[in-house]
Amino acid sequence: MIALLAGFFALAGCADGSSDETERRIERGEPDPEHVREVARNPYLVTCADLAAQPRSPEASRLVIKAEFALAQDPALREVVKRETLNRTGRSVYYGLTEECKGRRPSFEPAKAAVAGVLSGKYRAARNRPG
Repeated sequence: MIALLAGFFALAGCADGSSDETERRIERGEPDPEHVREVARNPYLVTCADLAAQPRSPEASRLVIKAEFALAQDPALREVVKRETLNRTGRSVYYGLTEECKGRRPSFEPAKAAVAGVLSGKYRAARNRPG
């Protein structure tokens, strides 16, 4: 019975201190590795919490940057990219993500609204500036 319980706690991550490491990772603003993989597969899963964590964590910054440029390559934005360049479209997506997160809960996924805003012209990165 003790061996069974020890195995259960090891599988649950309780025996090896992984919950402490998870708490430290969260405090540092580092995204959950599984969430990073999910956003890599589907950038529409980026959340307002991911954007808010950027100043605290290089990993969160990378997650958001990769998501914004993956979203800029969405076929719906093909004409915008032709007109504005991929980089400027990515910056517009980022602007849209940040605007859509204002006043929203951390778990909100702003990508769909941000892409729609870029497509409609609501969100545009500044012209005649680097980036």
